[in-house]
Amino acid sequence: MTNFTPKRLPREETLGERLRQARLAKNLKIEEVAKSLGIRREYLEALEEERYDRLPSGLYGKSFLKKYASRLGFKSKNIKEEAAAFADNSSEDDPFSQKIVKKNKFIIFPRLVRNILLAAAVLACLLYLIFYSKKVIMPPELTITQPAGNLLIKENSFTITGQTEAEAEVRINDAVVLNNDRGSFSQTINLKKGVNTLTITAKKKYSRARTEVRQILVE
Repeated sequence: MTNFTPKRLPREETLGERLRQARLAKNLKIEEVAKSLGIRREYLEALEEERYDRLPSGLYGKSFLKKYASRLGFKSKNIKEEAAAFADNSSEDDPFSQKIVKKNKFIIFPRLVRNILLAAAVLACLLYLIFYSKKVIMPPELTITQPAGNLLIKENSFTITGQTEAEAEVRINDAVVLNNDRGSFSQTINLKKGVNTLTITAKKKYSRARTEVRQILVE
């Protein structure tokens, strides 16, 4: 009885192995090929290692494969076959093999950052306008140093002194009083016997008025 010995069929080389063997047969370094084709080295390594998940979207991957196979001397007919084999080996669940990502997908994040920065700039401008508007319409500071309060005197005149903001206009009983560039003012007022009511106001061009009232009793 003759013993039957099964023959082992030679293992067919995979796509990646054929690419690598073709490159080695030409004594080419993968860095040299990558540079000459203008394709990143890691993409060529991904083709040789059949790590298609490391490649860009499917159509780009096919383009890289065609260029690489052509550089290694594959015939045009074989290149088409290799591209078809590449498509078969690409997983349908791999998002990189589905379609080329639209250009506008890549600018979503920069656009979002731009919109955030624009919104922040607009908000900063609004806050500044609110602050500036309040500063413009707020009444100026006004301090009456003399008299500090209501007063009883015997003289028929009294010198009123005070401090306000330099750009403010000062009035005493509606009469304009000049103030210096530091906002200080001084004005002598003639008084009558009895109670004299003095209304001192300070107002900037667009602001509300600040008012202080003093009463001086002349005996």
